[in-house]
Amino acid sequence: MTNIKYHDLEEGSKATPFSTFFWAGFKNDWTNVENQFSDDIEWILMPNYAIYKGKKDVVALCKAGKYASQKNPEPILNIITNEWGIWEYWNIGTVTEDVIEFAKQSAWPFPKYTKSVIGKTYKVPVCFIYHINADNKIDLVREYLDVGSVMAQFTGGI
Repeated sequence: MTNIKYHDLEEGSKATPFSTFFWAGFKNDWTNVENQFSDDIEWILMPNYAIYKGKKDVVALCKAGKYASQKNPEPILNIITNEWGIWEYWNIGTVTEDVIEFAKQSAWPFPKYTKSVIGKTYKVPVCFIYHINADNKIDLVREYLDVGSVMAQFTGGI
């Protein structure tokens, strides 16, 4: 059995490759973000199974998500084994036009009348399950986000 290690959740934590990546992105340290990824990383958005492949496309996705709204993340779980990790957090933010554009590019089901949700706040748990290769680089991420619960906060349902 693989030994599971729970790590701190503090802002700036470098306890795991994902916490290092997450907080680096939060601080716009894109060089450190890139350093956590393998060249052939694959990032899968589980709400719609959109797949991003390669460091360039994955970093572009991360930048687009970061700049989409004013966010105040609250980490929930930072756990790792020898090869797999989980990073879970509350994504808390305010809807901006950039959030709506990011949602469109990610093919999320946003309300038909998007102008009505601009300025509204949201809170949704997000979970990342990731794999670490032999070089201690993240080479696979599955991102789980309940888009339906976000929409319910604005519209009472999708």
